[in-house]
Amino acid sequence: MRNRLIILEGLPGTGKSTNSQKLYEQLLLNGKKVRWLHEVSQPHPVLFFTESCMSKEEYQNFKIKYSEVAKLLDEVAEVRKTTVGIDQEAISRRCKESQKQAWYEELLKYDAFTTSLDRYEIQALEKWEAFASKAGQDKDTIYILDSSLFQYQIFTYLLKAAPYERLKTFVQKIAECIKPLNPLLIYLYREHTEDSIAYMKQQRGEQDLVSTWQRDQGEPYYQNKQKDVTAFYDFLNDYATYAQDLFENLNFDKQKIEISQNNWKAYEDEMLGLLKINRVETPAYKAMDGTFVNAELGISFTIQDNLLKDPEGVQRPLTAKSQNEFFVEGIPTILQFFEENSIRLLGQQIIPQWTETGTVYTKN
Repeated sequence: MRNRLIILEGLPGTGKSTNSQKLYEQLLLNGKKVRWLHEVSQPHPVLFFTESCMSKEEYQNFKIKYSEVAKLLDEVAEVRKTTVGIDQEAISRRCKESQKQAWYEELLKYDAFTTSLDRYEIQALEKWEAFASKAGQDKDTIYILDSSLFQYQIFTYLLKAAPYERLKTFVQKIAECIKPLNPLLIYLYREHTEDSIAYMKQQRGEQDLVSTWQRDQGEPYYQNKQKDVTAFYDFLNDYATYAQDLFENLNFDKQKIEISQNNWKAYEDEMLGLLKINRVETPAYKAMDGTFVNAELGISFTIQDNLLKDPEGVQRPLTAKSQNEFFVEGIPTILQFFEENSIRLLGQQIIPQWTETGTVYTKN
C-alpha cells in the first residue's frame, strides 16, 4: 500500500475512533499488518496523556536525587533526541502505592499534558520524529492514528489561547516529519458545527459536554467567556474553523467526508476505496461465554452472546476475526481464545490495565 499512515480527524463525535476500528478490521481481514494507535493507547507514541517528560539533564539530576528508583525509571524511560519520556501508568504498575513517595509526586510535576507550550513543542516534535523513524523502519506495517494530528494539537493550543499561526506552524512541522510514511488524512465533518454539537448531546448526553467544559474552564481560552457550557460550544466552533484551515494547508493525500446523513457504511466504503481495499465480510463465529479472570491482577470480565462487559462495566460487542480471535468494539484490543478456556489479549493496549497486551485470562 502507498499510504503507510492513515490519520482520521474531525470534531469530537464525528466517528474518528469508530471508523478507525472499521479500517483496522478490514485491513487485518485483507491480510495486512496493522497497528491502530487509539487516542488513549498506552504508551502512546505521539500523544501525552500519561507521560512525564524531562530534558536529559533534568532526568539525570532526577535519578541522582532519587537513586533508589533510578533502575525502575530506566526500565520504562523512552530516550529521545534531547528529552526523556516516562509513562506514569507503566511506573504505577511496577510499584505499590506505599512506594509512591516524594519521588513520584515530583515526577508528576513534569507531566507533559500540562506543561508550557515552549516545552511542549520540543517534547512533542521529538516524540513525533521518534515515531516516524521507527515506523519508517517497519516497512510492512500500516499505522492508523485517530485524534492525534488535529484534535490533540488544537485542544493544546486553543485552550492556551495561543495564536492560530503558532498552531499551524507546529502542525506543519509534524506533517514534514511524517511525510516519508505517505500519510492519508481523512477529515470527517458535518457542514454545520451546530449539528455536531447536537449529535454529541444525543449520543453522549449533555452532561458529557458540561464535564469537558468544567475540566478546562480554568484555561486561558475561557478567561473572558461566559461561565457555562455554551463557552465550550464556542470552543468547538473555533476548533472547526482551525481544523478546516489546517486541512486545506496540508500537502499530502487527503480526503474530506461529510457525515451529516450518518450513513456510516457508505463512509466506510469511501475510505476503503481511497485505500484500494476490498471489503471482507466478518465471519459468523460466536465467542465462548463465561467470566474470565486474571487472578494475579485481580481483574475479570464477562462474555455473553458476543457481548463483553469489561472490568469498568462498559459493554463492548465482539466481532469475529477468525474462529478463535475477536475484535472488541471501540478499542484496538483483540481476544485470542486458546487451549480450552483461556483468552490472550493481542493488538494495542489502552490505558485501562485490563487491556495490557499479552495478558491471559482463564474462564472461572
